[in-house]
Formats: sequence, structure tokens, C-alpha cells
Amino acid sequence: MVIDTMIFAYALLGVPRFRDEALSVLTHAGDILVPDFFRAELVNVVWQWTRENAIPLSIGLNVLTDADALITQAISADQLWERALELSVEANHPAYDTLFVALAEREDTELVTYDIKLRRKFQDRAISPTRFLA
Repeated sequence: MVIDTMIFAYALLGVPRFRDEALSVLTHAGDILVPDFFRAELVNVVWQWTRENAIPLSIGLNVLTDADALITQAISADQLWERALELSVEANHPAYDTLFVALAEREDTELVTYDIKLRRKFQDRAISPTRFLA
């Protein structure tokens, strides 16, 4: 299963509205696949949280460690970027999101994401956490 960055962020940062559902996704996903740039995306989200929500650096570092422990495999973006560009152009959607879609396509699985626009454009691959858990 391919899991979007914000699933990890909401679960591990304990965002009240999404925490339980996001944790459930991570618990039930089995093998978790991400594009390797996921780490750069997550560290940016955690940095924003340390700045805006005043969480201590130690918690931010724990989030990164915990996320890394949950990942089964990080796939190099260079294996996905050509297909991601095709998908981006076809759907007029940012490539950093379509890298996740390209990975789901390559692995013949689904992408679990909170991103509504992404789910609408890639209904064959991108699903909501609620749908995944149903």
C-alpha cells in the first residue's frame, strides 16, 4: 500500500481531527511503500509544526524516527519520475503528488490520501482513509 505523507504527519503529530483514523491506516496497511522523497516532504511538515505549533525539536525527531520505522520500502524517485510527469501533464496536477500515484500504479496497489483533489483526479488509484478502512 502506498501511503501519503499527511497520513504519517496526522498520525504521528497527533492532529486531533485525523489522528485516530490516520493511525488506523498505518496499523492496517501491511507493507507501506513511499517514494524516497517522502522523507524530505515529512521533515518539512515536522519543521512547520515545530515552528507553528511550538512542539519541541525532540518530538519532531521522534516523529521522523517513528515514520521511518513504519516504512517497508522507499522507492527511488528516478524510477517514478517519467510516469509521474506524464500523470501530472495529463491531470494538470503537481508532480510531487503524482510520484505517489506512479508508485501505486507501478505496484498495482492503491494510494491512501487525505488529498481530495488528488483522489478526484486519480479515482482508480487514490482512495480516502475512510474507504481504505471500510
